[in-house]
Amino acid sequence: MPRTARNIVEESLTKQRADALWTANYLPVLPMTPQDFDIGALLPAILYMARWGHRRGKGKFIETFCQQEGKIQKPPTIADVAKRLAKPESTLDSFNDEIGQSLLGDLLLAYCLENRGRALGHIEQVQRAFPTHYLSSWLDLPKEANHLRGVPELLTVLLAQQETGQYLESGNRNQKKQFSIGAGFADNALLALFGQQMIIQGQNTSNLTSDFFVEENAINFGIDELLAVRTAQACGSAPLKAKGTDIERIFNRHPLADGAAETLREDLSIFILTYGGTVPRQAFLQMLEAGIGLGMTNLLLSTANLLTVWEVTGQVPEQKQQISIPLFIDCSHGQDKILRDLSEGSASEGIRRFERLPLLMMLLRVLDDRVRIDRRLRDSLPSNIPNATEWINLLGEIYQERHPRSEAIADALDEDCQRLAELLENDPDIAEPEIAHRLRHSQGDPALRLAETLCELMGDKLQRTHYVRCLENAMMTDQPNGLSIKRRVLRSQSGSNRRIDLRSIVLTTPLLEFLVHRHLYRTATEPAPLSLQGFIKLLRDRYGLYIAQEPPGQPIPQEMLLRNKAYLERRLRDLGLLIGVNDAESMKQLKPHYRVEISNVA
Repeated sequence: MPRTARNIVEESLTKQRADALWTANYLPVLPMTPQDFDIGALLPAILYMARWGHRRGKGKFIETFCQQEGKIQKPPTIADVAKRLAKPESTLDSFNDEIGQSLLGDLLLAYCLENRGRALGHIEQVQRAFPTHYLSSWLDLPKEANHLRGVPELLTVLLAQQETGQYLESGNRNQKKQFSIGAGFADNALLALFGQQMIIQGQNTSNLTSDFFVEENAINFGIDELLAVRTAQACGSAPLKAKGTDIERIFNRHPLADGAAETLREDLSIFILTYGGTVPRQAFLQMLEAGIGLGMTNLLLSTANLLTVWEVTGQVPEQKQQISIPLFIDCSHGQDKILRDLSEGSASEGIRRFERLPLLMMLLRVLDDRVRIDRRLRDSLPSNIPNATEWINLLGEIYQERHPRSEAIADALDEDCQRLAELLENDPDIAEPEIAHRLRHSQGDPALRLAETLCELMGDKLQRTHYVRCLENAMMTDQPNGLSIKRRVLRSQSGSNRRIDLRSIVLTTPLLEFLVHRHLYRTATEPAPLSLQGFIKLLRDRYGLYIAQEPPGQPIPQEMLLRNKAYLERRLRDLGLLIGVNDAESMKQLKPHYRVEISNVA
C-alpha cells in the first residue's frame, strides 16, 4: 500500500509529534476547531451546559423518533416526529389524521426543528433544534456535539467569566456573575429566560430527569414553546454527559484576542439581560444569532491580525492595540453596484490576509512542540490556561531569537527539517524534491520552514479551506441575519474563464436591530444616547466595520463614502431606528423598537 505524506511525517518526527502537528487548531490561541459550524445550532448546547455544568453526550432523540428497518435506525424526519407526538392519548392527538399531521409538521419545521441543508418538506433528515425553550436542549441535535466545533463551550466560558482554574466549575452562585453554570434556573440569565415554567424536582439537581415543566402555570405559552416542550418530553430526559473526564468537563480557555472576546461577551450579556424579556422570542433569536455571528467574525479576524503582529514583533499586542482586519460595508445591500464592488474588494483582501492564519497556527504548534520538551525550559513554563498571552510571548521571544534558548531550539528544528527533507527526496511513493530543497536550503527560520512544509503536505482542504469556511459560517453568509452575501461571477484568468465567489459585507435587518439596541445601553441597566455619527464610529472602532471612512489601504472616493452613509441613514429611518428633526448631525439620534423598564432588568 503506497505511503502518504502523513506516514512520512510520522516516520520523520514520530507519530506522537505528528499527531500534535497534523491538525488545524491551536487551542491556546483560539479555543475552538476552525471548521464548518452552524450558529443557529449553538444555543441549545449552551443551555445544556448552563444547566448541567458539563458537555453533552448521547441523548434519546433518534431512538425516540426514528424508523427502525431491521437493525438499521433511519434518522428521524419531520413526519416521524409529528407522527410520534400525535399518537393516540397524547396531548396533541387532535393532529392524528392526514391534515393534522401535515399542519403539525409545518409547525415543527417553522418553530422547532430544521432539516439537513435547510431543506423544506417533511421527509428530509432533521439536523437541528431551534432554542425556542430550554427543553430544546434535551434534543441531541446535531447528533455529535463535536460538530459544533467547540463554539458553544467558547461562548459559555466567555459568559461565565471565571478568571482562574483549568475547568469551569459548576454551582458557583456568585451574584456578580449572571451566567454561572450548573447552578439552577434562577442563577443563570439564559436559563431564566428560556426555561419558563421549569423547576428542579428533588434534591439531586444532577439527575437527568429532575427538570420538570409546570403545565398549570403555562398560561401565556406560545405554540413554538409548547411544541419544543412536547418534543423533549417524548424523549423522557436530558442527554447524558459526554464520556470521559477531560471530555465531559468544560476547559476554561480564553481566546488570545481578549479585546474581541470581551466585546463579544459584553454584547451578548447586555443584550440578553436587557432585552430577553422584552423582544418577542422569534425576533430575539434572530437578533441574538446575528450578534453571535458578528462577534465570532470579529474574533476570527482579530486573531488573524493579532498573530500577524506577533510574527513580526514576537509579542501579543495589548488589548487596546488589538484591531480586527478592516472590512468596508455595502450599506446599499447590493443595490449600488459601485458600493457592492468596493465591499467585495475589501472582503477579498480581508480573506486573503485571513488565509495566513493557518500557517501562523502551525508555526505556533511547531514552536510549542519543541519548547515544551526543552531540557532547560520544561520545568518553568508559563501556564496557557485560562489566558495564554504569557505563553505565546515566550514562543515569540524564542522565534525572534531574543531568548537564551533560541539557538538550541532552532538547531533542533533545523534537524527536523533535514530529516524530513531526506525522506521526501528518497521516498518512492511520494517524491517532493522541491519541498525538500526548500526545507534544506531556505534562509528563513527553521520553525517557519517546517510549518510551511507541513501546511503544504496537509493540503489546502485541511488548512485554508477549513478556515475560510469557518469564517463564512461566522459571517452567516447569505442568511437573513448574516453579515455577508455572496455571488458567483465568471472571471478571465490566464486565457481561460473560471467562476469565483465574491462576498460583500452588509448589515441585514436583524443585525442592524441588534447593533442599535445593544449600543443604546452602556450596561444592562444604564441607557446611553447614541447619535448616527457615534454609531458609525462605534462600528469602525469596535468591530473594524467601515462605512463613512475608507479602510486602511483601500482608497475610496469621498463621494462614495457619503453615498454609503446616506444609504445607512435611509435604512435606519425606514426601520424606525433613527429620529432627527433637522439635518444637523448631532440631532440624528438612534432609538429602539423595544423599550425596557429599567427596574425590571435583571
